[in-house]
Formats: sequence, structure tokens, C-alpha cells
Amino acid sequence: MQLDELNMIIQGAGGQYFALEYAEALLEKINRIDSTNGYGKLMAQLRSAKEQGDFRGRILEVNFANLFVENGINLQYGAKQGMAGDVDFCWDLGRYHVFIEMKLLGQDQRTREMMNQQLEANGFSAALISDDTWDVARIQRDIFQKSSTKKFNSQPQPTWINLVAVDVSELQLGAVDLGDCLQATVGYEYTSRYYHTECLHPAIVGVFERGDVASLRAEQVEWVNGFHATLGVASHPRDYVHGVLFLFREPQEQAALCYQLSAAVVWNPALVDPQRGREFCKSFCRIVPCVK
Repeated sequence: MQLDELNMIIQGAGGQYFALEYAEALLEKINRIDSTNGYGKLMAQLRSAKEQGDFRGRILEVNFANLFVENGINLQYGAKQGMAGDVDFCWDLGRYHVFIEMKLLGQDQRTREMMNQQLEANGFSAALISDDTWDVARIQRDIFQKSSTKKFNSQPQPTWINLVAVDVSELQLGAVDLGDCLQATVGYEYTSRYYHTECLHPAIVGVFERGDVASLRAEQVEWVNGFHATLGVASHPRDYVHGVLFLFREPQEQAALCYQLSAAVVWNPALVDPQRGREFCKSFCRIVPCVK
């Protein structure tokens, strides 16, 4: 790919002139990936992206895959588990095949519009976020969406590790923390062991939490009814998704198309024993720096 073509793709997908500052550094990663085998479909989807959300999602995949290519590892792009759709990536880890489905969570539309209005009127913007409950709900919503059995097989093989990867860098104006990620996945009780309860939300039921509705408090039942998209269906992500990989970008500016990634993984305790978790992290954290 040439720089002129990439600039046209960026602008065609809604990127503003300041986004072009990152084009050359991004192009280096794109061409590094494109020079290896197996990423033709990703390149085709990048070239055809016409909408900003789709384009930035492909760029997340480029930045992620580049870390593996730099370490001499080729991920399989568009992996199958015998279902109708594809999982974004598959990593051959020797004893295990790691399947990774990715999602970039952008700042919510209301906050983005407020910031743009302030910038236009004053040249700067500021916002106070007093309640992060909605962002935790958004994380859960996308975990459920990306756990679709159209892509993941609800009966995973013993050698599979199924991960949903969610880039949360833009939530809460870039201030999302691991406490929010823990609440979304393993819930209030577990998270309260590590974070002060005043910062947490007792109503939240994590994606990986077990228990039927009859065992929940009224506020938790309301949460499940509102945000657990698979309530009442045969397959639930806690039965076949082994963990959630939370991704963080540096720098966090929304215009940054070429960035460094760090990660934190939250395991599904029902499916992943400590040995498997340690084996994955030992290899993965050599490639993608892990948040402590």
C-alpha cells in the first residue's frame, strides 16, 4: 500500500486532517502485515471500510496483529469453529488454539457531541463523569454480542481458548480502570475483594457469574433483565468463552491510528484452571505488555 492510498482510505472513512499525522507510522505496520501470508482478507476489509467505526475496528486489528508479526508469529485471520461465521484471529500456542474476537468500544455519542460542541464554542472541553454504570453495561453488551454462537462453537474443544478482546480505552474519557473490567466479567462480590466498595455497583451481575435468577437480589434481577442479552437461551457465554481480554491504547487520543497496546485478561473461573491461565499469560505478555 502507498501513503496516498492510505490517506484516501482514512478520509473516506471520516478521518479528519489531523488523523493523517499518524498515516506514515500506520502504513509501516500495514505493509509489515501485508508482506506476510494470511492477512489478505484483513487488507481487503481495510480498503473497503467506508464508515469510521468499521475502519477504526480494522485499525485495531492491524495494531494487534502487528505485535505478533514483529515477534515472528503469524495469526490466522478469519478462523472457523464449524459455525457460519469467522472468529477474527486464531493463535497456535502449541498445546492450545487461542481464538480471539475483537471489538473497539468508542466514546458514547452523547459525550462525544457534548465535547465537540464545547470545542467549537470554546476551543477546549471538559466533562465530569459521576456514574460509570452505563460504561460497565456497554462492556457487557459487547461481550455478549461478540460471543455470538454464529462464530463461537458453544461446545469448545479441550484444546481451545476462546477470548473476546474489547478495547476500552475511550470509555469514561480514557479513565476506565480494571475495576470496571472486573465488574463487567466476574461481578461485584469478586471485585470487592480488590476495590473499595464505594467505587463499585452491587447491582452488577458479571458475564461469568453463575446462579439462577431466583438466587439474585431484586436489583440484580433488574440488571440481568436489562443487560444480559442471552437470558433464557440455551447457550450462555460463560459456558464457552474462557476469558475477556481488555485492551488499552497509548496514546489515547481518538485521532491516533497507530498506537501501542497493553492488555489485561479476566478468566472465566469455571472454564480456566490456574495452570492454563499462567501458560497463556507467559506467552501472551511477551508479545502484548500486560497491565499489572
